[in-house]
Amino acid sequence: MAIRLVVTDMDNTLYSWIDYIVPAVEAMVDAVVEATGFPRIKVVQSLKEVYTRYESNEYPFALQESSIFKEFPEFGSFDKLIIEPARTAFSAARKKYLKPYKGVVETLTALKQKRIIVVALTDAPRNPAQQRVKHLGLDQWLTALYTMPGFTFPEGPDGSKLVAPDIVQKEERRGYEAACPAIELPRDWEKPNTAGLKKILTTYGLQPQDVLVIGDSVKKDIAIAKELGCHDAWAEYGTYVSHEYRERLDIISSSAITRRHAAHVFESGQQTVTPTRALSNFGQVLELVERL
Repeated sequence: MAIRLVVTDMDNTLYSWIDYIVPAVEAMVDAVVEATGFPRIKVVQSLKEVYTRYESNEYPFALQESSIFKEFPEFGSFDKLIIEPARTAFSAARKKYLKPYKGVVETLTALKQKRIIVVALTDAPRNPAQQRVKHLGLDQWLTALYTMPGFTFPEGPDGSKLVAPDIVQKEERRGYEAACPAIELPRDWEKPNTAGLKKILTTYGLQPQDVLVIGDSVKKDIAIAKELGCHDAWAEYGTYVSHEYRERLDIISSSAITRRHAAHVFESGQQTVTPTRALSNFGQVLELVERL
């Protein structure tokens, strides 16, 4: 029976998470250091504490929830003089370094032309996941985006939102949403829990043999595919990380975050699940769909 649905991971499958998150966070740190005059290590550790708490390097309100804000408790000036330049620096670096892997756009386009459903199943929170597919223009090719719960706006002691008004207004008019619908899954459904994949199968009324699952993590993506009886393809191309970037990532990120977004860096030599097939590029998905 032909493949009717492709379920793809996002980070290190459609694009390199490490190659953009490292320079983006570093750019943000540089902007905060310049604005405050604080030592770099103080800024890095302050942000890292918040990132670790939320298990995401893209928690957008890290500065106002950091120890740095406690030294500048008036939000208005803190927002204009520290948060705004930091947010601008992060966004500029993300725009420069967040790129789809070679062949991703062409392959997603071809799959849509073949009327094959493609959905993304990611352990990233809804907000940054939507931003990434929207920035990359991949939301026009995806039928749906399945994510972890999104972030909410932080509030001060008086109940006021510690967020710039333009962000609140854009959120209210749904300006951050991607073109494809985003479905938030319960937090405890994070892979390798198979509940998210089961929901997708049920939603589209398909059997496991109709579905191809792609991802860079053997313990997460490949494991859930095999457990449910779906076809699996390991995005081996997404597991290659330079030693330099790994060291830089360790400085700005916690192991919990890396396990969520780049689990493969912990899996070398520890695989208990064997992928059925390995991909050297995303374009090979087309060959699989036609062959299976």
